[in-house]
Amino acid sequence: MRYAITSSQLSHLRKEGELELEALFTPEEVGNLRHCIDLAAAQSETGRDIERENPPLRSALHLSRLGQIASSLFDKKPLRLAFTQYSPIFHDAIPLEELTSVSETCGGCAIDLASGSITFYTPDHPIPFPELPPYFFLAFTTGKARYKLQEKDIHTHLLKKLGYGFGDLLTVDTHPFIIK
Repeated sequence: MRYAITSSQLSHLRKEGELELEALFTPEEVGNLRHCIDLAAAQSETGRDIERENPPLRSALHLSRLGQIASSLFDKKPLRLAFTQYSPIFHDAIPLEELTSVSETCGGCAIDLASGSITFYTPDHPIPFPELPPYFFLAFTTGKARYKLQEKDIHTHLLKKLGYGFGDLLTVDTHPFIIK
């Protein structure tokens, strides 16, 4: 099912830097997502990119639905995942562009793991991470994204373990397109 973004929603996002869309996940989808996240997070030290090697979690995230909405909101195609992060990790309100080691980041969203609501954020808007309910965060980037040093990203060196060096273009093997 395609979600139609209205002009007033776009205007709100551009003016306020954030937009909450309520109940994009059904209660059953939220329950399944939480279950998949709990299983994946139990095997992760960092909570970063736990969907990468986890097909059930990738499926539960409904990436095509989220990608379609994000592409409409941020007016970007193609769109790929920059990173995902299971909460809690960020202890301050900080803009996405200041905490990601991926260039060309065009926005992100936090999935509320209690209600299924999703709040989308522009890259320059301070995201109030300490105030968020339990969440799963996704950051989106363009097709020309590169790995960059970002000292505020506590996981800035994780991509080195995947064979990246600073300045390298991201590949579809590690950062798949969710909208082409």
